[in-house]
Amino acid sequence: MVIKNKTNLLGNNKYFDPKMGFGGGLFLAFVVFFINYDHGFANALIAALKQGLYTFIAGGTMMRIAENLSIRFKNLILSIFLAVLIPTILAVSFTFIVHSAKGTPEPLNSTIPTMILAPFGFLWWALRKRKQLNSIRD
Repeated sequence: MVIKNKTNLLGNNKYFDPKMGFGGGLFLAFVVFFINYDHGFANALIAALKQGLYTFIAGGTMMRIAENLSIRFKNLILSIFLAVLIPTILAVSFTFIVHSAKGTPEPLNSTIPTMILAPFGFLWWALRKRKQLNSIRD
């Protein structure tokens, strides 16, 4: 029986980052709750809960994708560019799809925080993880 290595070059799980997923989910749930509060507590809570759960799962996965891409290629600019672009496109697309489902009064407005914050978050994470890889290699 062959056991495949499920860690990346930094020793982290290749597929999911639970700590980043939880932090992002909690933060965006609060943001989305207040965006939708004008539509009533119940509607805002539904939107916030969906955002929180979605961000925990998708955000934890997207952060790991960003990490993996940031350390994948020797070319720093290519790695960082892809580590920001690909997870941002996925995160914005999936967020809009989730909020377009029944229950979110303002799906496009609920996606705006992801559009604005995701690229910066992925850039920060990619640079941090690339620096971590360089320190391991040195």
